[in-house]
Amino acid sequence: MSKFVCKPWIAVLLLVTCLTVVFGHFQVHALTAGQPLDASDSAVQKQAKSWVDELSTKPGYKTWRGTNITMSPLGPGMHSWLAIVQNKAKEPVGYLVIHAVEQGGFQLGEYGTGPYPLFNEQSLQLSLLQLELINKQTKAERVYSSPLHAAWRISSKSIVHYADAVSGEQLPISKDDEWNEPKDEANVPSGLTDSGAKINNSTVIPAFNPYGRLPWLTKAPFAISDKNYSSLLKLITDKKEIRYTSESFEGKLLQVWSIVGFDTWEGGQIYIALGKDEDDDRRYMPIDLLSKQGKFYR
Repeated sequence: MSKFVCKPWIAVLLLVTCLTVVFGHFQVHALTAGQPLDASDSAVQKQAKSWVDELSTKPGYKTWRGTNITMSPLGPGMHSWLAIVQNKAKEPVGYLVIHAVEQGGFQLGEYGTGPYPLFNEQSLQLSLLQLELINKQTKAERVYSSPLHAAWRISSKSIVHYADAVSGEQLPISKDDEWNEPKDEANVPSGLTDSGAKINNSTVIPAFNPYGRLPWLTKAPFAISDKNYSSLLKLITDKKEIRYTSESFEGKLLQVWSIVGFDTWEGGQIYIALGKDEDDDRRYMPIDLLSKQGKFYR
């Protein structure tokens, strides 16, 4: 099974001499973060600021204080937005994914901290390098079906590739039908919809290597019997090393994450913090979604 091991910053080291060539030969089929939205989208901009302001009051989001937010549509035909949180130097320090709700209002699909947010440019550059598409006419677009399924769709002539939206690593699929495989209820967007909700508790624990141990190969997954996930949250609070795994594309892809914290919002919404390695990048995803799409291991 495949697993992500690449970090986006590798692209910077490898492509210092190639950037001019790259930009001349690919186009991104979506507004890039930083372009202004239409006036009709001011509501989602206001909502993004409200959630960012609340998160910035917690210790794990100190770099979010006094920041700006740039927004762009997440992908063609979607009623979702990617909000990039930038410091005064216009450097990314985090992101949010926001969905429109059919009944009105917005939903916080996921969010994360660190300099390499979802769909960062470096991940796309690394993908092009790995696929040897630097000097070829290429089209790239964002595709997103859930926090665990976010990718660059890269096409060159009649060939299609999919690459992870954060790491840039190629996914083990090469056809649109494989990406568009039937989605069950686990992929239905979930998350906070209270526009003015406050965070009741924000817990951050030290990062650790998710591959330091491989309990998914030797143990049964952690059984969660309580609906409020209190047993799992206690283990995280006690700084126990918990790992999360999720399989996709008929078992061709195994994603492994370390659990490095959680946020509990008013109303009971819980977002689990996931990390890929021993750095400060964290992605927060709804616990209900994670429990449906994967397994937790002690």
